[in-house]
Amino acid sequence: MIFHTRKPSLRAHAYELLARHIPDHLPAKHEILKDADLMRAGEFGEQRIDQLLSPFASDKFLIGHNLLLPYEGETIQIDHLILTPAFALTIETKHYKGHMKLDLENEQMYRLETDGSIFTTTHPSLQVERHRAGLKHLFTQINTDLPIYSLIPFTHPGVHLEAVGSSNLLPKNIFRADRFTMKLREILAANDKEQYDLSALRKISNGLASSTVNEKIYNVLNKHNIATDILESGVWCNACMSLTVKWIARRFRCELCGLQNDESYLDSLFVYLTFINPTISNREARVFLNVNSPATMWALLQRANLLAKYKTSKRRYCLRKPYRAD
Repeated sequence: MIFHTRKPSLRAHAYELLARHIPDHLPAKHEILKDADLMRAGEFGEQRIDQLLSPFASDKFLIGHNLLLPYEGETIQIDHLILTPAFALTIETKHYKGHMKLDLENEQMYRLETDGSIFTTTHPSLQVERHRAGLKHLFTQINTDLPIYSLIPFTHPGVHLEAVGSSNLLPKNIFRADRFTMKLREILAANDKEQYDLSALRKISNGLASSTVNEKIYNVLNKHNIATDILESGVWCNACMSLTVKWIARRFRCELCGLQNDESYLDSLFVYLTFINPTISNREARVFLNVNSPATMWALLQRANLLAKYKTSKRRYCLRKPYRAD
């Protein structure tokens, strides 16, 4: 049974929208899109594990997908969380390809790229240790003492895993995804003593689901030293892949291909309110969306269902549910 469903990454979507407004000559644009691609690849890998988990779903095998939970003033993101009457299981899915070297002593995982550079990231064992600590903390708050296990499957078919350092053996919970079902069955077989009934298990899952927080979007403009005044204004045309949509004859239309899309301006508003300024005036919106008429812009801002602040000439608009993490 699914107790928490997966949602597409809002952060990846936001970075993709932002990149539309970054000039092509800036290297940071490609770095931001690369970050978004990594998130999308991660989602693809997680969906593969979703498929492998689905045959196990039952009243005694509760599945939570993509839980973002508070811990130590920050958050932990658990790709999959399994709750059974006997144990809890966190699954940290990795979708990297190529020859991945895992160095636990130096707490890193890395890969030599074709251009001679080295891609480096945190060793996944450290991630699951933090997930376990955060989950144990939440379990304490809801009076639960289920033992917590973890699995780290690598889902890309073109991955090769190698342990480096003083030991050439990978941790037993790190493996290619084609061994996932076998690993899961081993944990189920070793933990057949039930500690909670179905009612208590449902209470635990409800408590965790209610503790989840919204995904936050980080201000990558500051990270890459991109000034907001160099962002390109306009509205995106999906056909022409450019900011060539204008307000023409009471419609948003692409100047190049004529394609009409009356909702496309909402993406540009989202970029402005998430990465440039959390509030926007009628005049600022007209400049960023290339709309001439104040009355037209007023109607468009109303249609966008934004929250209005102040009155008359000082009125500003903001998202009803901001996602930016400063």
